[in-house]
Amino acid sequence: MKIIDTYSTKGDSIEILLRQIGATKITRVKGYLYFIKFKIDDLDITYTYNINHKNQYFLQRIEPYPLAKGIFTNEIEIVSFIKKDLIKFKKAKQLKNFDKFLELNNSITSLTADVEHLFLNYDISDINIDDLEKFLDIFANKIKEYKKTPSEK
Repeated sequence: MKIIDTYSTKGDSIEILLRQIGATKITRVKGYLYFIKFKIDDLDITYTYNINHKNQYFLQRIEPYPLAKGIFTNEIEIVSFIKKDLIKFKKAKQLKNFDKFLELNNSITSLTADVEHLFLNYDISDINIDDLEKFLDIFANKIKEYKKTPSEK
């Protein structure tokens, strides 16, 4: 009796679908972890996903900036999400301030790491967390304000 590796079978089928939507490179690590690269002109967009023990897919975009995208139940959902994400990036890349947007996102990612470093490596007993939250609220409210102004793509 032949035993079928379901992780490998799922991986093979999703690889075909990802190549159909333009994946330029797919790297499989031990059959459970995948890295998928796409190119839009000079912009690299890279995702990673793993198939967990519940046969679910956990997807993250790692390039041009890291962002967890969630858990998906099958390869069709993950490919559909990536396809839509790529379309959004193609549109956004046409905007005159796209490079500044990428810089901003990378600064936010760096700031997240700095906050974690502060909290894990320093005595924060005397830090006024409310003060930091006020600055974060100002930024979050500005984002909400901008979302109301232009039409969604």
